[in-house]
Amino acid sequence: DAAARQDRALRVQRDADGRAQLQAFWLAGDTGGEAWLRQLLEADTPLPGPAHLLLAPGELARALVGEAAAPASPQVCTCFNVREDAIRHTLAGCAGTPEERLAALSATLRCGSNCGSCIPALRALVKAVPLAPRAVPA
Repeated sequence: DAAARQDRALRVQRDADGRAQLQAFWLAGDTGGEAWLRQLLEADTPLPGPAHLLLAPGELARALVGEAAAPASPQVCTCFNVREDAIRHTLAGCAGTPEERLAALSATLRCGSNCGSCIPALRALVKAVPLAPRAVPA
């Protein structure tokens, strides 16, 4: 949009079933939609609506595509694309010390096992998610 001094570009790829997936985006001028477009890009899932609607300025694109455009949970581990909701779900079934729970996350989801940059966030989640009750032998 030359009059508004805004540029937007998307790279979308279709899979064998014809579902479109966001591969990259570029925004200049109105960058109000950057945060949710980034979430959509990181979600690594098919687009929730027609790709051309994502070219609308800022938050208008989100409104046109719908709230489904944003994933429900933020990504914690970028190496293995592990989201916070998956980590919380796994931790809900883990008992033990904080280090044992962290090791269980690494064993089941692989988060924290590669570059290690997500370990501080994982430790915070281990503290935040209540311990699973231990089974009492009968």
